[in-house]
Amino acid sequence: MKRRIAATLATASLAGAIGLAGAAPALAAPDPLSFTVDFTKNTSIPQVPNLGGGFAGNGPVFDDSGQRIGTVYDTCGIDAVKNFTSFEALCQAYVVFNDGDRLDLSTQANIELNPLNYPYTIKGVVRGGTGWYAGAQGEATITAQKPGVYDVDVKFK
Repeated sequence: MKRRIAATLATASLAGAIGLAGAAPALAAPDPLSFTVDFTKNTSIPQVPNLGGGFAGNGPVFDDSGQRIGTVYDTCGIDAVKNFTSFEALCQAYVVFNDGDRLDLSTQANIELNPLNYPYTIKGVVRGGTGWYAGAQGEATITAQKPGVYDVDVKFK
């Protein structure tokens, strides 16, 4: 996957550098990506949510075979309190892969402090990144499997 993206980027750069006439070739989007994040050991979700409050978390990222492929860091700001057990938060997550590349995700999430129904799904957006994900755009489907454990499926545009 990374070689295909690198070749596409090199071709586009070369075309721009020598000033070829006509439109430059469209850059290929990265292949879809799936991984699991685990916040079970490192998160600070408040037991009593308050408007304007925040929380953060981090944890390992695993591929489908269970191999650790990186670390996720996330920060959230509470922007609506529904009741004492439910609130809305704007969350920014940064997945730092073992090779140093970073993928940036964002979501507006409804958070239940004691959710009873698993799995549940949250939609998110890709907001770029670094390395192979520089300039990336797309959407993410985040599925909570149990408290603190999320499957993430990313589709790039």
